[in-house]
Amino acid sequence: MSQKESPLSLDPAHQSRPVLSALRRWMDRFTLAWLFLTRVPLPKWWNAPLPIEEIEGEPDDKAKGMIPLADTVRTWPLVGLFIGALTGLALWAGAKLGLHPIAAGFVALMVGAVLTGALHEDGLADVADGFGGGASKAKKLAIMKDSHIGTYGVLALLLVTGFKATCLGGFNGPGLAAGALVGAHVLSRAMMPLLMAFLPPARSSGLGRGAGAPSRDDAVVSAIIGVLLGLLVLGLEPGALAAVLALSGAAFVAWLAHRQIGGYTGDVLGAAQQVAEALILAGMAGAFRTVFYI
Repeated sequence: MSQKESPLSLDPAHQSRPVLSALRRWMDRFTLAWLFLTRVPLPKWWNAPLPIEEIEGEPDDKAKGMIPLADTVRTWPLVGLFIGALTGLALWAGAKLGLHPIAAGFVALMVGAVLTGALHEDGLADVADGFGGGASKAKKLAIMKDSHIGTYGVLALLLVTGFKATCLGGFNGPGLAAGALVGAHVLSRAMMPLLMAFLPPARSSGLGRGAGAPSRDDAVVSAIIGVLLGLLVLGLEPGALAAVLALSGAAFVAWLAHRQIGGYTGDVLGAAQQVAEALILAGMAGAFRTVFYI
């Protein structure tokens, strides 16, 4: 796929003009993050071209062209906030329509998969197949790149999806479950940049290499933004617990990936998101029933 056809490319006006303000830079980075992390098209007015007379700067301005994906990581928690809000709304609506709590949880997970194109679930399945079926680093990476799914991948998807749906069905009410979903989506995406900043790419090509490495400052800021949003959504003590669980899940996947293939790939990032999300939902389901619920 050429750069012109790539969904990660911004529209021609954004490729040919300098960034005019901090707000515009933030919007541009959010736009690219949204296009990468979701399958939901943005309205035409969101990134509408500026009138040509408003464009300033030299033709060779360094701000021209596609923004590197690694430069967008500070906005990943915000993308998670919107995805979490939509999936939480789906869960709440399913509960209000009389669905069993576990069925409402599955509705939320299905909506999330549609919104993201099952991007992270695909990564989880590929990692399970590669790490479970490969005898060497080269074989593991080859299996992960293969578009076919194997036994390990199927089991990983079934077990993790079923586990998350069951956790969502264990809350004392749909409002708490929806809030936990929002926090899980925010925090799990906020931790992914840490893997990109602290692990090397495992391949010489592919997403892990092509996306670039975010600075450690950007990765830490992404995590901080995610934690602050998690505290806002879940409350002080539940939010702090969710942040610890998210970091623990991402750290475990990072450790495993380093041992198995010596670094990260796009699939590893997806697996980290899924593991962190599952841990947060499990922790919140148990804690709200036994510690925080009044």
